[in-house]
Amino acid sequence: MNILQISFHTAPMNSLGVNDGGGLNVYVEAISKELAKDHTVHVITGEKAKNINKKNLKLTSFNLFSNQENIHEKKKYLDEFINQTLQYVQEHNIHVIHAHYWLSGLVAMKIKETNKIPFVFTSHSLGIFLQENNLERISYEKQIFNAADKVTASSKYEKDNLLNRYSVNPLNIENVTPGINDKIFKTYRGEKKKNRILSVGRIQKQKGQLQILDLFKNLQYRINNLELFFVGGPSGIDGEAYLTKIKNKIEDLQLEDNIQFLGSLSQKKLAKLMRNSKLLVHSAEHETFGLVAVEAHRSGLPVISINQGPFKEIITNHKDGLITQSFESVQAYDFIIKLFENSNFESELAENAVQSSAEFNWELATKDLKKIYKDIVI
Repeated sequence: MNILQISFHTAPMNSLGVNDGGGLNVYVEAISKELAKDHTVHVITGEKAKNINKKNLKLTSFNLFSNQENIHEKKKYLDEFINQTLQYVQEHNIHVIHAHYWLSGLVAMKIKETNKIPFVFTSHSLGIFLQENNLERISYEKQIFNAADKVTASSKYEKDNLLNRYSVNPLNIENVTPGINDKIFKTYRGEKKKNRILSVGRIQKQKGQLQILDLFKNLQYRINNLELFFVGGPSGIDGEAYLTKIKNKIEDLQLEDNIQFLGSLSQKKLAKLMRNSKLLVHSAEHETFGLVAVEAHRSGLPVISINQGPFKEIITNHKDGLITQSFESVQAYDFIIKLFENSNFESELAENAVQSSAEFNWELATKDLKKIYKDIVI
């Protein structure tokens, strides 16, 4: 089977944490490598990237824009990308398409209309989660959901939103839970952890990193040599402005000596950092899944989050982390203090975190996708 993965706005197998590069990149790269074991997989993108041509796996960039351009600038190239994709599918005898993110969904819709090729759609993010409430995007997403042969949901929370807020036909929704690269994210015996908190994610208002600073300031009065590392670069139109806002508050709180911005990191470097830290703080309220939390757990790193959606499917309170209403709550403060001051509690959380991550597997996710592809092609 010839399978086409469309990731218009960001290049899989490219840098993570740079502008739009995030969990979607990890997802597409992982499933493409698994699928390529017994199918031919084509991955296309509009973002400039190095082309890859391995056995059964081909990444092709149409080189339309750089990874530094914001999503509104990238959208200007959508028609050109559609034209090149139409030509590509004709030349490569594509049997099924998997589109990632709503812009790629628009491309898949056009290909299905003109070439009758069925497509699967994975949103990775939803317009209803945006603080600016993008009605145009939500309208397009509804069209894509209706046109897709199958829609995948990464979590029960995402499926509920697809059903209740987008009115997607329940018969068209398939659960496909993402996995982890356990060759990278793993624990080692005897590795020493530092009094370090991590925040991992693209820096933008939607991710909410600003909320972490007051919590960190309060914790400093109690925990010696405490440090906070931000992993990921600014993303989107407001990314740079939001980063400046965070840095200004750090200066106001006089935390400059204890906080670092590491920018984009490879998965190997991120995994090592996770193994050497004591806590991941996740500050985004809305996600379709929680890949970074699962990766942290596999690395023996507990997670605290204010996410009341899919993270509840990953984190069990006081067992491998904590879901809290606010980082300013007494519950959050007490949990973190206990984690840093009680070595037995810390070890117990770490062990439980590793165990709870065992169910997340890319081979299983890909097995589910293969069945979906086969069903809609037939």
